[in-house]
Amino acid sequence: MALKFFTNAFKGNATDSIAINPDFVITVFEGVYTDEETNELKTITNVYAGSNGNWQVEEDYLTVVARLNEVV
Repeated sequence: MALKFFTNAFKGNATDSIAINPDFVITVFEGVYTDEETNELKTITNVYAGSNGNWQVEEDYLTVVARLNEVV
């Protein structure tokens, strides 16, 4: 199992780092949300793994896809 590390976009966790197992990822897509501090629209990348979870990361869409597809 080769975990891929990203920056968790969800604030309030103990750390900003998140490790995702690419074997479980079904799809990756971008979404838009409003930053509560600045009230600005921001793009966020969603990593969806069905019943295994859904994560929002700060890295851009193409970076996430490239990192998930890296061969170790």
